[in-house]
Formats: sequence, structure tokens, C-alpha cells
Amino acid sequence: NPAFIEAMQRRGVDVTQASREEMRTYVCAQCHAEYYFAPNTNQVVFPWDKGTKPEEMYAYYAEKPNGFVQDWQHPDSKAPMLKAQHPDYETYSNGTHGKSGVSCADCHMPYMRENGQKYSSHWMTSPLKTIDASCSPCHSQGADWAMERVKTMQDSSWKMQHTAGTTIARAHEAIKKSMEANGDPAQIDQARELVRKAQWFWDIVAAENSMGFHNPDQVISTLGEANQLAYEAIDIAERAAGITTY
Repeated sequence: NPAFIEAMQRRGVDVTQASREEMRTYVCAQCHAEYYFAPNTNQVVFPWDKGTKPEEMYAYYAEKPNGFVQDWQHPDSKAPMLKAQHPDYETYSNGTHGKSGVSCADCHMPYMRENGQKYSSHWMTSPLKTIDASCSPCHSQGADWAMERVKTMQDSSWKMQHTAGTTIARAHEAIKKSMEANGDPAQIDQARELVRKAQWFWDIVAAENSMGFHNPDQVISTLGEANQLAYEAIDIAERAAGITTY
């Protein structure tokens, strides 16, 4: 994918020099990633110039790269919003497995043996469906232990995702009510920026496919920050118009 090659070049990485194990991740990363289209073109751009963490990508977008301002405008708050795609690579690469050199294919296309031949499975699916082949080469605690660990991480992520999403929805509504009450425009703009960032942090988790497993520490932290930013947006929106939404 030209966009992936260009993004890695801007980060100082020559993909033609990648190891075989790195390529077993890069082949997935070229599509399972966050991107945007440069305005008025079909050029795909990966927002990794400042890094691949949620706050680093947000800082990149804040500079309006290539004149890109928003993916859409929220109909209630009128905030200029960003829409995350499917940032599996970014989330994984900052997590334990990514930093330990475990490739995407190691888990999602595990090695199999048949008639004495070793090969990579071409059933690209959730490792939970191939848990022995995917997890046992590194984890000796057994399939039940691995399944419980994954489900615990995913349950925690889902609960926090739901909490943050609910607060963000309330923030959009608070801004709408402040606009209707002719609240202070400068403060309303502050609230819009806060909810824009909050929803970006929420969406970078919601749009990713592992429900927190790829990087549970970062995911919970990101959702916690999303929730806090949304509350700050509510507070400023209310102060802008002297109203209370709850």
C-alpha cells in the first residue's frame, strides 16, 4: 500500500529492509490502520508523523494536515468531528505483544503442522478460534486461562467504552442546549474542541477490532481520558449559557 510505505518513510523506516517477522505484521498494517483522504483527492494518508498513540495522532490532526479539518460535523453540537477507521496496527504496536516482537500473523495465522509440514494457517480469524495454536507457543497456562484473560480484558474495555460513550453523548446535547440558549460563542467553541477530542479517543477504541485486548492498559487509559474530556465539555457548555443538563 503506497500510503503505508510513505507513512513509514516519514517515520524513518525503510520497509524494503524489513525482516520476515516484521513483514508478517506490515502486510496487515497496510490496511488495518487509521487513515484519511487528503481533501479533494483520492490520496490516502496515515496520520503517524507524530507517532501512533491516540494523543499523537490527534496532535497531528490538530495541525490540519493537507488542509484536512474534519470527517463530518456533529448535527447537535456542530463540532468538527474525526472518524477513526480501524486502528488495529496502532493499538497493537504500542501494546505488550507488539513491543515484544509478536507479529499479527503469529496469532491470527498461527503455524500449523500436517503430514510433517509446517505452514501458516490461512484462516485469518480471531485467535480465540485457534487458541491452542495461537497462544500456547508462548503461554503454557492452557486454553481456559488464556480465554479467561482475554474475556476479562474485553469486558473491562466494553464497560468503560459504554460509560465514556454515554458521557460524550451528553456533552453533544449540552453544547446543543447552550447554543439554543445563546451561550458565549468562545466557550461553546472550547466545549466543541473538548468533545471532538473526547469522541476521537472513544472512537479509536470503538473502531478497533480487539475490544481492548491488543493494548488493555492504553485502551482503559484512553477511554478514561475520553470520559473526563466529555465531562469538561459539559461543564464549559453549561457555564457558557448558565444552564444545567442534569
